[in-house]
Amino acid sequence: MAGDTKADDSAARVRKKTDITVVIAIVAVALSGISFYRSYIYTKQQLDVTVTEVSYVTNQGELYMTVAFSNGGNRDAAVLRVEPALWSRHGKKDAEWTPLVGRVHADIPPTEPKMPAVIRAGGIEVVKVSARLNPADVEEPVTASQQGAAFLGLKVATMNSDGNLYLIQHPVARLSLDRQGRIHGAEAAIHKSLSGFFDLAGTPPGDTQQENKKTPFVWADAHY
Repeated sequence: MAGDTKADDSAARVRKKTDITVVIAIVAVALSGISFYRSYIYTKQQLDVTVTEVSYVTNQGELYMTVAFSNGGNRDAAVLRVEPALWSRHGKKDAEWTPLVGRVHADIPPTEPKMPAVIRAGGIEVVKVSARLNPADVEEPVTASQQGAAFLGLKVATMNSDGNLYLIQHPVARLSLDRQGRIHGAEAAIHKSLSGFFDLAGTPPGDTQQENKKTPFVWADAHY
């Protein structure tokens, strides 16, 4: 009887170890299947665009922006173009976002890194943008979308891994004008990240959210 008990105990231990081994094997196969599914079958397209800083050296006519691109998907994304813009009529009947193409200096590229750029899946890319903006162009009456203010914006063109193209336009800074129509400061006109895979034609005055952790640092000196 004692021998039978020992044999039964031994058999039970073997079965227990076998059960554990089978469970581990099943879990491993399941994880492998999930990994294969996420890598080769499941597609998640996500690109977040966050403006982190806007700096306008008013009296020198130098505009700088910093924009962060975060790819939270499992497919690469392409940023085709990033450019600052001024809300103005620019000789047209209605105001629109007019790209700023003048360079701050011959040795300073409009964007760093240069565009187009690939944002790898799960990666982040920070792009520095610069452009020349004559304060007189801001202070022209036709540029003000509402009394006492003018607006700086950002235009971004992107492409997802399926080859679909998107264009984002949104205000990023409100330039305050004094009674004489001269620049005397600036404040943020955006308080959120934007979807990089969504067509957006944002216009002044920008979003209505309160200042938060996604509000860019915005600065501009007074025009003297």
